[in-house]
Amino acid sequence: MEIKIAKNEILKGLSLVQSIVERKTTMPILANVLLQASGKNLSITATDLEVGVNGIYLADVVSGGNVTIHARSLYDIVKELPDKMIHLKLGDGNWMEMSCEKSNFRIVGLSSEDFPALPEKGEGDTVKLGCGFLSDMIEKTSFAMSSDETRYNLNGIFLEERKLNKGFGIRMVATDGHRLSIVDREVEKSIGLDKGVIIPRKGILELKKLCDGIDGIVEMWIDEKHLIAHNKNITLFVRLIEGQFPPYEQVVPKSPGKIAALNKEEMIKMLKRVSVLSDDRNRGVKFSFSPKNLDVFTSNPDMGEAHEGMAARYLGESFAVCFNARYVLDALSSIEDEDVALQLGDETSPCVLRSERDGGFTHVIMPMRL
Repeated sequence: MEIKIAKNEILKGLSLVQSIVERKTTMPILANVLLQASGKNLSITATDLEVGVNGIYLADVVSGGNVTIHARSLYDIVKELPDKMIHLKLGDGNWMEMSCEKSNFRIVGLSSEDFPALPEKGEGDTVKLGCGFLSDMIEKTSFAMSSDETRYNLNGIFLEERKLNKGFGIRMVATDGHRLSIVDREVEKSIGLDKGVIIPRKGILELKKLCDGIDGIVEMWIDEKHLIAHNKNITLFVRLIEGQFPPYEQVVPKSPGKIAALNKEEMIKMLKRVSVLSDDRNRGVKFSFSPKNLDVFTSNPDMGEAHEGMAARYLGESFAVCFNARYVLDALSSIEDEDVALQLGDETSPCVLRSERDGGFTHVIMPMRL
């Protein structure tokens, strides 16, 4: 294997894989990146057995071949080299010789034969989704994913197909047991999901990265165990979570109950100020609703207490309920409207936030004990 490649080309590939490779692993090969040279391209691949990514980059290939090199070390070296052509040549014993102008390195590698194979597409069609379309769905649900590793079936986003009166739809759902975020979107054709799948947290973050900043199309293929997404020169491989997603629809209140409409930005600023003194563990803030008014209050024996009020379009009976301020702020930040409508029941009922601009968005927050 011998190639010449521009620094910015190989650096793009090495930057892409840094969030994939395992830092601490009992399998040294998982800390390496697989380099494969053929034709006019250099293929760069990394995997942690759960998520994998492959990028294809333009190179002057003198002779083909492949090897695996420690991903972090190679990245750290390349990013400090001059913006010139880099010469890579594989020697005996999987030693990689690398040079760029006056800089020369010999880096130990491992055989590519031990590198794990990535999944391949099986039967079924791919579905094409716009990058902005997919990124927006992820952004409005991913913040509600659980980080509790003991609840593995909540450590990701549930993706399912929905049947609509006029065509096809897809839904993304995320919950950590305290809040629930749902986004529905119409699509032109079926995505081929007979039943829903759970995309793990790391896979979701890499899928969003694949979409961000690109006005293009993502091609996705999904079966019961894997998701493969492709965008231009990059392919993402994700092993899906095996498990049952909870019956989330039971949590969403069927009737709206009380409705309070508030200015979103004013409410965000108020909650940020008041929550400074809330308990670090639960961020509990008391919401007191009365006709045309919302008061929020928090108390912390170690810090003090805070109280503030704002105007609200609410005409129901006075009542109080406690919510985690961070959960409310996360939900408000995902809504694009100037005003936000809170659908409430009583002090033990969940709060439902909906968006007038985005009719497919629903967010549910469970109350805390007062």
